[in-house]
Amino acid sequence: MDPRTLDGDYLRNVSVLYVEDDEDVRRQLVRFLRHRTGALTVAENGAAGLEAYRSQRPQLVVTDLMMPGMDGLQMGREIRALDPEVPIVVTTAFEQHDYLMRSIDLGVDKYVTKPIDVERLLEALLHCARRLRAQESLARQRALDAEQLRLKHLEAMGVMAGGMAHDYNNLLQVMLGYVSLAQGHAEPGGVVSQLLTKAEAGFVQARELGERLRLFGKGSDLRTLAAPLQELIIGTVRLRSAGSDLNCQFDLPYDLPLARFDQAQMQQVFSALTNNALEAMPSGGTLRVVGRLQSLGEGELPPLPAGDYLHIVFQDSGPGIPPQHLPRIFEPYFTTKEMGCKKGVGLSLALCHAILWKHGGLIGVQSPPGGGAVFHLHLPVA
Repeated sequence: MDPRTLDGDYLRNVSVLYVEDDEDVRRQLVRFLRHRTGALTVAENGAAGLEAYRSQRPQLVVTDLMMPGMDGLQMGREIRALDPEVPIVVTTAFEQHDYLMRSIDLGVDKYVTKPIDVERLLEALLHCARRLRAQESLARQRALDAEQLRLKHLEAMGVMAGGMAHDYNNLLQVMLGYVSLAQGHAEPGGVVSQLLTKAEAGFVQARELGERLRLFGKGSDLRTLAAPLQELIIGTVRLRSAGSDLNCQFDLPYDLPLARFDQAQMQQVFSALTNNALEAMPSGGTLRVVGRLQSLGEGELPPLPAGDYLHIVFQDSGPGIPPQHLPRIFEPYFTTKEMGCKKGVGLSLALCHAILWKHGGLIGVQSPPGGGAVFHLHLPVA
């Protein structure tokens, strides 16, 4: 397709802030911009324009230079402080030479002289659209490269964990066998018997850790069936939260399409996410689970290919995740909890990531201010 056509199509989805104090000029260009751009915000002066930018964060700014109060240059400097990359197009008259030179120093992307030729303005807008399109493509590629690097790291960790789990379970079985033999020679109810009973309980916990390592490793095969997810999600969440003060809310329409999944492994995912919410809200709170069908375009959610996915959201009302922890939340053995036999070992969320990836899906997390933790699961429809 012709690059100009691509830029024009892209421009129709770009949000624009237009600032102009002259009512006649503003009225004419508003009609022009509404036909060629996306969401349009109009302001009558620099102060109003800056306020509109702060509240709406448009992708592109078109502004007059000479305006009463805060002029276009002052507004542009404030906007640049908020976002150094936002494209700015200025409109100027020939006699505004000093303003023009200062706008160049500010780093505006394009300028259009008055009286405004709409074709020249369109060329300036297409130039900005081309730049925004290139930035978006670059950001998408960087995100894809970063995710692929992380997946390679997780794959290597999985190979190691699978091997460790095999040897770990073998050693564990030997030790548990000797403890059982010792229990047979201990006086029932005596001190030695009580200590051995505690040791056996510890072995049970260790066996659970070994199973997590096995699942995280590559050696665990998927046994998938096409089935609805709703019952598994609701049953797992209710079972895991039973006896707690967690208020569980579900929005899982009955007509959601089927997914192909391993029931035992997906149950591990839903159990881990519920447990995460319980730990985040020990005094009670709300866990909301929402399911929808979502169609993803190519490159929309790297590294998933285009297609139809079940989008499952687990959102709690807890304190959320600190921003510095978000990039590491799915790393193996990363935990913010105290380490120990009854504390976190940092495998639950890494295991969720590994299971979703083996199913051809993905898990991600957001933590908006005051919005708790929001986990997004994407699983291909059957």
